[in-house]
Amino acid sequence: MEEGGSAERGASVYVKVVEVSEGGVVRRVAGVCDGELLGKVFREGDLVLEVNEEFFGGHLVELDEAVAIVESSDNVMAVGEVVVRRLVEAGLVHPLSVSRIAGVPYALILRY
Repeated sequence: MEEGGSAERGASVYVKVVEVSEGGVVRRVAGVCDGELLGKVFREGDLVLEVNEEFFGGHLVELDEAVAIVESSDNVMAVGEVVVRRLVEAGLVHPLSVSRIAGVPYALILRY
């Protein structure tokens, strides 16, 4: 994993953050994806993973900034080899909670 580490540190990912009110409690929800995945749809059997502009298409940021945003968010959907690997390395996602559709890794973080 270390081989790609230094190149990935400078990688850019898309991050979109919205605030959602649930019963008077404001929760921060983030969509994060590897830059090259935005706008793509992945299918495997009945499963569909749509990396759409509406949910993920916020700002292009460096990987370390994306990790900081994930740390401060309540709910996160992360998609892509680079960002998911980095979230696992940072201890924000357990490796066993990473799923794949059509070979593309994704992870969901829910904090309550």
